[in-house]
Amino acid sequence: MKNLTLFILSLLLSNFVSAQSDTTAPKLWQPYRITPRTGAQHISLSGDGWELSHTDAPITDLKAPRQDAFQTSIPNSVHWSYFKAGKLPHPYYHKNSDQYKFMDEKAWYYRKSFSTPASAKSGSYVFLCFDGVDYFSKVWLNGTLVGVHEGMFGGPTVEIGKLLKASGQNELLVEVRAGNWGNKATDYESLPRNSNGEYMIEMRKGYNPRASGRIIKPWVISGSSGCEMFFSVGMWQDVRLEIVQPYHLERPYLTTTSIQNGKATLHFASEVLVDTTSLGYQLHPWKNAQMHHYDGRVPGTTLSNASLSVVVELVDKAGKVAFTQEKPFKAFKGRTWFDDELTVTNPKLWHPNGLGEANLYTVRVVLKKDHQVVDQIQFPFGIRTIERVASAGPRTADRWENWQFVVNGRTFFVKGMNFTPQDVLLETSKERYRWTLEAAKKMGVQLIRIWGGGLLETEHFYEICNELGIMVWQDFPIGNQDTPLYPQDIWEAQVVQTIVRLRNHPSLAVWCGGNEFNPYSYGNAATMGILERNLDIFDKSRLYVRTTPDDGSLHTYPDMDPTWYGVGYRYEPWISETGMHSMPEANLFYETVDNKEFTGLGRMWDKEFYKDHPEFIHHFTEYGPSRVPRMLSRASHIADMNDPTIEAVTEASQVGAGEFYQVFSEKMQGNYPVTTGLLPWVFKRHWPVIAIQMMDWFGNAGAPYYFLKRTYEPTHIAVDIPRLLWKAGERIKLPVNVMHSLPPAIPGATISVQVLDDTFKQLWKKEQKVNVAGGTSVSSANLGEYVIPADYRDRYILIVAELRTASGKLLSRSTYYPRSLSMLENEEFYQKYISNPIPWPTLEKGPFLKPTVARTTTSLTASVLSQKPTGADQSQLRVKVTNTGKVPAFMAKLDITGTKRAIVASDNFTWIAPGETQEIDLNVIWREPTTRPNANLTVSAWNAAPTTAKLP
Repeated sequence: MKNLTLFILSLLLSNFVSAQSDTTAPKLWQPYRITPRTGAQHISLSGDGWELSHTDAPITDLKAPRQDAFQTSIPNSVHWSYFKAGKLPHPYYHKNSDQYKFMDEKAWYYRKSFSTPASAKSGSYVFLCFDGVDYFSKVWLNGTLVGVHEGMFGGPTVEIGKLLKASGQNELLVEVRAGNWGNKATDYESLPRNSNGEYMIEMRKGYNPRASGRIIKPWVISGSSGCEMFFSVGMWQDVRLEIVQPYHLERPYLTTTSIQNGKATLHFASEVLVDTTSLGYQLHPWKNAQMHHYDGRVPGTTLSNASLSVVVELVDKAGKVAFTQEKPFKAFKGRTWFDDELTVTNPKLWHPNGLGEANLYTVRVVLKKDHQVVDQIQFPFGIRTIERVASAGPRTADRWENWQFVVNGRTFFVKGMNFTPQDVLLETSKERYRWTLEAAKKMGVQLIRIWGGGLLETEHFYEICNELGIMVWQDFPIGNQDTPLYPQDIWEAQVVQTIVRLRNHPSLAVWCGGNEFNPYSYGNAATMGILERNLDIFDKSRLYVRTTPDDGSLHTYPDMDPTWYGVGYRYEPWISETGMHSMPEANLFYETVDNKEFTGLGRMWDKEFYKDHPEFIHHFTEYGPSRVPRMLSRASHIADMNDPTIEAVTEASQVGAGEFYQVFSEKMQGNYPVTTGLLPWVFKRHWPVIAIQMMDWFGNAGAPYYFLKRTYEPTHIAVDIPRLLWKAGERIKLPVNVMHSLPPAIPGATISVQVLDDTFKQLWKKEQKVNVAGGTSVSSANLGEYVIPADYRDRYILIVAELRTASGKLLSRSTYYPRSLSMLENEEFYQKYISNPIPWPTLEKGPFLKPTVARTTTSLTASVLSQKPTGADQSQLRVKVTNTGKVPAFMAKLDITGTKRAIVASDNFTWIAPGETQEIDLNVIWREPTTRPNANLTVSAWNAAPTTAKLP
């Protein structure tokens, strides 16, 4: 067995050596990141002006011919470069991904010419910095091989001052190869299927994303579950030159140590380098050695003769210098750390979304030598403290974290979301991030977890989260695997580069080892040791958890009545993942899937379904017949799923999932302070697929987004409904919770709950006064119970709860539609349902909610009050909608028709009472500007005919 193990290891090592063939070239992976500068010190090489070509094998002669050269831009993946150049069709449409399969088999070459910057004077250091190359890379400058690199999260970085030409153009050539180079996996769709109709994934050979060997790469972009057809490769982040003098700063680090009595105490540290660069230093030896000891020489250091000082300034968003402090400094030759305490009076604090303004400062750090500025660095910063204390529930395991978050001294229930990569092929433009993250802010999200199967996120992502007040939980990219073969030096380089890059962002709140893996296994011991020791060295200020789920956090994906969350999870302090599948809107499928496949959709669970639906299944994450029923069973309560249209099944699955999200969110928030945080899965999908999602890849928010958004409002009323399925004659208890997260109390508020039948006839109503406590609070009231009539079978019961201020202003409204079903009159089924969380039942013969409520009609009017541009091909509309009928409008929906668009509304799929007028904001991406003149606003409800209004 030992010999077999050694053989396998040697085979893996030989594959590794062949993957990076030039073993004599300098290895450029190292932990020390070069901090971006501004002005003449910083030259961006990103953008246009790059040539992309490829060869079948890595070149050994720079003059050797390369194939298919064309102009491209970076950051980009090779895939998007081909699409944007018009060389291949859209990779996500139909099965066009087949045409991209060759890309991880080629050696890719990026070439760019640039002139030597005027600021690169004799004696200065010029750093060539790559912020992310996926995955193996090799760099030549002016024909000289400067080194090789592995890893996609930082680097390579090299000092190139002596290689630059005094005049004329410099030529930069970068070779990039995919992480699976020489080890490509079996084509997923060529695998046989088992008797259940699912791919026999165990027969796949070659690169395994869930056991990636020596390759440190997230599995979602490496051909794993739901993305088997894609393996990313390319220069996916920026390239830059940083020019510094022999005396310069590196890696500044600012933290908030305390906030009290109108003052904030900050600690600032930075390296000061004299006549050297950090690239010449080693973090530690990679062999056994005493770390710091007498070696026979008299220890000593040489002081620099220069008169040095460091200036730290905080500039507010208005451009006013809010704080400045200059301190003299004595530096040694080499590296010396500068430390200083800063006291800021009347600081403007950074608060999470919904708890106050996310105030930001620009920090300017200046190094002066003999009273002259020689280096300057600036970065965004927010003054805040984030702590965790014990939550109120019992501890039930050896490992148990404190899960009550405290920000700036204030405790609160954390409303969160999980986040997969913005795009599986690494399209990471700031515009796309802004659309997504602004939608999260509008939803009420306070914390986003960057899932460990995904990325160490980009600067764009963090800059926007800083601005919007969204805290970030950053997993490292270990997902669902052991990592015994991770190269320790490469892993450490990626870890340290990431810590140093992100640690000044106020939005960064939590470091986490990764997703659903065992950090205590033998295979992960070295990996986790490297991570934890470097967090201890480079960022003690952040909260840290080894993995999720662990330490009192839970991942759960039950197929049950969601009211069970209030029973089974009542002692869980933190829910890190949970959710329910649904399908994105029908428009997505009309655009990406052969429309001839929109037949037999009620039989997606059939083992033979895939044969006639190849494109449909291609766009179904982790498709397996056994996964489908949990989605369709919920849809079957909304509409007939025996043979639905694409419109019916997409809408019904979204509303079915939306109900699930609403109820479990209310149950968990109502359980505060025992449960203190909720992070549902997942905010946005990384390509257009059927999956658990709030928002599709195009940026369109689905019904689950709005159902969850309503529960994330600052003050929310919820009926703590015991269950969703009932039988005639039963008594439904109607306790109410008011979840409040704002400092002011709400005295003298009124709670009302009314029960209507499914023709909107009022059957029961109760009101009660309540004083809602300020801060984070849950105020409860018991309004009694409603008795279902003995003959009320196979019908829906509509429940509406409202919270109004003492002056009558509506603060919150929640609606429910429990069912009275004859199937519960079967005593065996009834006992199973009320006693245990059983799979959600399918209603093959009804009742179906949508056609039921549609029988009692109302009417809507709509007008556009205003329209303003909010970005390139983006705008915001304010729309007034009035219910002019005599019954409520049920599932009232606003849409834009006549053009391709993505919409995020302030509310949608909503209830509008008779005579009520609502003003709703629609943020729109005009995805097809040429057809925008054809656009109409359409407003409808399940019981109201569509009405349209022409847009200005």
